[in-house]
Amino acid sequence: MSQVAPLLNNRYRLLAVVASGGMATVYKAQDTLLSRIVAVKTLRDRYAQDPIFVQRFREEAQAAANLNHPNIVTIYDVGKDMINGVPRHYIVMEYVEGHDLKQAIRERSLSASPFGIAEAVDIARQVAEGVGFAHRRGLVHCDLKPQNVILTPEGRAKVTDFGIARAYTSMVAEKAETVWGSPQYYAPEQATGNPPTPASDVYSIGVVLYEMLAGRLPFEGKDARELARQHLNVEPAELTSLNPSVPLQLEAIVRRVLSKDPANRYRDADQLARVLAAYLQQGEEYTISHPVAPAGTSSTRSGSAGAAGQGSGPSQAARPAPMQPQAGASRPVAAQTGQSMGMSASAPAATGPQRGMTGSSGAYTAADGAEQGRGSNDILLWLLGLVVIVCLAGLIVLYAFVYQAYTDPNRGLAPTPSAPAATSNAPPRVTLSAPGVITLTSLISLPLDIAQAQLGQLGLQSRVEERPDGSVTQPIVLAQSPPAGTRLQQNSVVTLIVAKPVPQAEVPQGLVGRKFDDSISQTLRAVGWTIVLSETGDYKPEKEILDSDPRAGAKLSVSGTLTLTLSTGGRFDLNVLMPPVVLENVRLTRDSYEPGQRVRFDVKWRATGTVNRGYRVAWFLIHSSGGVVRQGEDREPRNNGTPVPTVTWRAGTIVNDSYELAIPVEALSGRYRIGILMYDGNTRLRVTNPGKASTDGNDMVFLREIDVR
Repeated sequence: MSQVAPLLNNRYRLLAVVASGGMATVYKAQDTLLSRIVAVKTLRDRYAQDPIFVQRFREEAQAAANLNHPNIVTIYDVGKDMINGVPRHYIVMEYVEGHDLKQAIRERSLSASPFGIAEAVDIARQVAEGVGFAHRRGLVHCDLKPQNVILTPEGRAKVTDFGIARAYTSMVAEKAETVWGSPQYYAPEQATGNPPTPASDVYSIGVVLYEMLAGRLPFEGKDARELARQHLNVEPAELTSLNPSVPLQLEAIVRRVLSKDPANRYRDADQLARVLAAYLQQGEEYTISHPVAPAGTSSTRSGSAGAAGQGSGPSQAARPAPMQPQAGASRPVAAQTGQSMGMSASAPAATGPQRGMTGSSGAYTAADGAEQGRGSNDILLWLLGLVVIVCLAGLIVLYAFVYQAYTDPNRGLAPTPSAPAATSNAPPRVTLSAPGVITLTSLISLPLDIAQAQLGQLGLQSRVEERPDGSVTQPIVLAQSPPAGTRLQQNSVVTLIVAKPVPQAEVPQGLVGRKFDDSISQTLRAVGWTIVLSETGDYKPEKEILDSDPRAGAKLSVSGTLTLTLSTGGRFDLNVLMPPVVLENVRLTRDSYEPGQRVRFDVKWRATGTVNRGYRVAWFLIHSSGGVVRQGEDREPRNNGTPVPTVTWRAGTIVNDSYELAIPVEALSGRYRIGILMYDGNTRLRVTNPGKASTDGNDMVFLREIDVR
């Protein structure tokens, strides 16, 4: 058994490993300065000497440090310490009780009980809200997957691991051959090595939502190359073929999110979050009255098949008609990108499975086209070319008149009868040459007045869309459309997405140490704040406020979220699975004892199914060196003091048991562990999910650590 890890910088005591990857290890730890439980992510020793890995590790902390959102894991600190002559780089973050979404999907699949529609959509909405907050800050996550989403027991989803997050204004300078993200979840553009955008994160959220609803990934392949090919060329199986309970309109939303073309998806996670929230609030009724365009359908398509009421300008998107089942098909079919009118005859054929286009004369497929004679195709192509030439000639003439009228200094004035007529020798008033072309620069992060001044100097106009934001004191540009590098004509309009300051209030002093009750709740909510409560295992009285986020004295938007961390009163959630039994939590009243005193602790058992064996319980006091100091009574479980043989347990049975251990009078000062074991003779309940506790090779569960002084 390993020794207790030393303190990092004399502050963070590492308690137990909660996750481990190729690059880093995540520990549950105690912040001894603030007396709170945190998560500490440490860079593995073999990477600590590599400046590239160290830089990437620190970039993760820097990227997420200012992302204060209920659906994002909060970063507290970043640092470095020397342990046995080896640098130990670490990130300190919020400790979240729960498990990652991938584990939940896996468990649901094994139990043949997939996520419910509302549950899956709500998780995706929360992820989108957290990621949308990052998008408003100019960050793209780049690696969204269920492994990077933690679900709390209360059902809150928190996005973590911004290890490869980038500012999307800077990614254009990255190497083109860089492949971002995880092959199962990255967008088609990421598969080709192009830098991700907010629309790429939207695609990844769509894959996660698909996986929750279907119980499987939309694409599966033997290697990254095969997965990339499918993301680029293959349409996923219809959700209803895998889960018939998925409504048509929800399938349409998922289809749009999984569009191969980023322009056909929702522009960012914020927009996706609003769509999913509306769907949850109003369900099918909402989506039928506000239908969603299927993936691959252009929002600017015109003609009889297009949507009515199309507008112009960036904010006037077309409203597509509701999806209707086509004749001969069991489900609506999304139009393929590139199959719309106006496609060049020389365009290459699309790869991968093709779906037919329906017209007035029925379905048209590639095979149908091949059966027609080459002569008719040549005539059609010749006629099409002629039409294009005539149209271009007309547009040139029209442009001349329009441009002349637009540049006429006297346009809009009434004619003056006495004005002299122009002579044949007078110079031309305008020319037919095109106006100057301007290359748009990046305006992101600039104050609004400065951004507008720069646009004015370039001969461009601006349109402002405000987004209330309590973190800014003046209007700041969050995004722009079109993006930097776009070539524009003079007087073109650039849309600026601007963070608008909102009124703020100061987080009051004196919250920490008080017991949270209705009076405190009403006082804080009266300001306008949304109050989020988070519990953590602590020995202080139950519901005592341990911490606030933001801290006392900080300014917070009156429409912002104030998170309060409350003590559980010595209850520590574990969720250790020992089929068919779950060890849910342990409660202790203190963590410091003297030799000769007795340690009392309460344990909650829950049966997940019928228990057909008579199990007994043994518990131990173990020194940090690994030696057993004292073993408690060996007996069958008791519910509030009454014996309850495990052979009587059925699914849902709850047993609250209490145990005691006497600390030997000769016990040495130091750290000790409390361990517990459930067994049947030589057979033990195998631990398949350690949850928030650690175990040894004999399936003993280590409940808590205590100090003996």
